[in-house]
Amino acid sequence: MEQILSQDEVDALLKGIAGGEIEEPEEAADAESLGYVPYDFTRQERIVQIKMPALDVINDTFLRSIRGSLSTALRRIIDITSVPMELERFGAFIRTLPVPSSLQIFKMEPFRGHAMLILEPKLVFALVENFLGGSGARNIRIEGRDFTPIEQRLIMRVVNILLADLEKAWYSLHPLKVQFLRSEINPQFAKICQPEDVVIINRYEVDMDRAIGSITTCIPLSNLDSIKSKLTTTFQREQSEEDIIIRNRVEENVKNVRADFRVRLGTATLSVAEIMALEAGDVIQLDQRRDELLPAFVEGERKFMGTPGLHRGNIAYLIKKRVIDPVRD
Repeated sequence: MEQILSQDEVDALLKGIAGGEIEEPEEAADAESLGYVPYDFTRQERIVQIKMPALDVINDTFLRSIRGSLSTALRRIIDITSVPMELERFGAFIRTLPVPSSLQIFKMEPFRGHAMLILEPKLVFALVENFLGGSGARNIRIEGRDFTPIEQRLIMRVVNILLADLEKAWYSLHPLKVQFLRSEINPQFAKICQPEDVVIINRYEVDMDRAIGSITTCIPLSNLDSIKSKLTTTFQREQSEEDIIIRNRVEENVKNVRADFRVRLGTATLSVAEIMALEAGDVIQLDQRRDELLPAFVEGERKFMGTPGLHRGNIAYLIKKRVIDPVRD
């Protein structure tokens, strides 16, 4: 039911407004007329470019590694140059990739999340033609076709080389294990993070005579949060081949050092009189039950728990678990 004011109520309302007893509603301020633009602090449109000197060292090492590895695999000289690192939103970056593209999803353990390796289509066909004995300079129609099983197998040879070199390049900063997950052709199915997430883009231009293409790595910035302080350091010492050889020798020498290993079957407390009264055939009862695990000591420190037994006619000790904390375990 609609409410209609009477004439007396209308007169009282107008009198109140004229007398100042009733305040007139203020018009809402227009942000555009005032020249203000709403800003969402939770999502910045402009990406602040962060300098990562340590990551530049890794990229340079990776560049030199793939230059030698691909030249050896293809048996020809390949010129590879790097493009300066960029930070970009994943959604904007993925829209720039053509279809089909060679998209390789991989994981960098122990980092969380996934990363991606992209091979430009014209580079893929040039590499395949080189593996099959061609020059790689022939123009091939890319749009509207998928990679054949033979092409995919040859691509995986290159991908395995690139991922192995990437793992070696990271060794000087933070040792990791690169694990290949899957391949994709359509960029829409290669979702390694949210579209608004910032990713690190490193692009390497490959020049094989007249065949030119690019290899790109895409790593979400959030994956590297645990080592962000290492990436932003101004100096990063790269391990030389001599350092790696010396370290391996030290590790081998340490592994060959002999250590005392003892297993305690149990304990018993006897008085001096009981010890003096012991004779052949007496049984000393230990405090260890038959179904309980026996501790093993390495150089006097409890390291393992296990059970005794026989193996090929010899007395043996089966390790059941490793002791992490001797106080609680």
